[in-house]
Amino acid sequence: MVWLFLSPEFPPNYHLFAWHFQRLGGTSVGIGGAAFSELPPAVQQSLSRYVGVGDLHQSAAVEAAARALAHEVGGVDGIDSFNEYWLSLEAQLREVLGVPGPRPKDLPDFQQKSRMKAYFERAGIEPIPGRVAQDFAEVEAFVAQYGLPLIAKPDKGVGAGSTYKIASEKDLKLFQTSFRPGYLLEKFITGTIQTYDGLVDREGRIVFAASLEYSRGVAEVVNEDTDIFYFVHREIPADLAEIGPRIVQAYGLRMRFFHFEFIRSSEGRLYPLEVNMRPPGYPTLDLFNFAHDIDLYHLWAVCAHGHPAPPVPSAAYYACYIARKKHIGYEHSHEAVMRRLEPYLLYHSPTNPLFRAAMGDEHYIIRTPDFSQMVELATWTQKRLTL
Repeated sequence: MVWLFLSPEFPPNYHLFAWHFQRLGGTSVGIGGAAFSELPPAVQQSLSRYVGVGDLHQSAAVEAAARALAHEVGGVDGIDSFNEYWLSLEAQLREVLGVPGPRPKDLPDFQQKSRMKAYFERAGIEPIPGRVAQDFAEVEAFVAQYGLPLIAKPDKGVGAGSTYKIASEKDLKLFQTSFRPGYLLEKFITGTIQTYDGLVDREGRIVFAASLEYSRGVAEVVNEDTDIFYFVHREIPADLAEIGPRIVQAYGLRMRFFHFEFIRSSEGRLYPLEVNMRPPGYPTLDLFNFAHDIDLYHLWAVCAHGHPAPPVPSAAYYACYIARKKHIGYEHSHEAVMRRLEPYLLYHSPTNPLFRAAMGDEHYIIRTPDFSQMVELATWTQKRLTL
């Protein structure tokens, strides 16, 4: 069995998919922008063959490299990058090589937030009222129907870029100056972001599931340049555990990670926000591993080979990602934080600059079985300096 990995060196932990796939007897091949000699040694050791094309945006060169690799190894059984940015390229190569999995025709349902609403309804979940505006008159009509505040975000996109909360007439006039056709407008719901995450095998069975919760919304973190912490629940909230599988079934997912986002209102009601058909961003897969004492890279490889998935133990810990940003004045120094977190600290690291806006300049990963202790340690680490 042969699997093609796109951009196997990024994020830096994702080469482990290729390594485990090969360890179980498969052949891992890769295509990326960098030359093979420029790859970290661990990535080199995870691949049997690799082609560096200089730039993955050169789709013709990538397609030619994929055809050559497939001919050399006798065909390709799967293609993945596990990265939202390259989902379109994955789909294009599956079409070209006749590989199972999402094709270009499937991507709008995965990537356009307006089209996701039909799948939420199919799963028996009422979506947040919304519409795609092609001109500003449609924005004004939406405001007339639903009032303020509202959220405006690109219908297709990942993260919190170009997302606006419009809470006043002043905000509305400011938004008019940057408006572009294709914004999705939604009624604003006050609440907490929670997720339903997991992995389905070749038969569509959920072999792993978990739930994250965020201290604040990512759009708020990016737009206000503030910090965030988020954590893995030890138990998936009961309503999420019931709703999440219905969305998986509505989409008919096979052999994929998924990351579904919801907002829980102040009254406790769940509203679906969006689906992502890939793992949550780096290093969240490792948070799941730390919470459950498992190896999701290995579990994915087991499923990719078509082997029965072993049962996943319940989460024994709350695993928590705590971000800090350089421009924020914190009461406690890095050295003090390291001392305070030491019994619970798994590691501390600078954050990849590409993720800085949402995930901080540096981060601390902790785990503890005690929820109150986790929250206390996270808030202590992020406590602001007061004068």
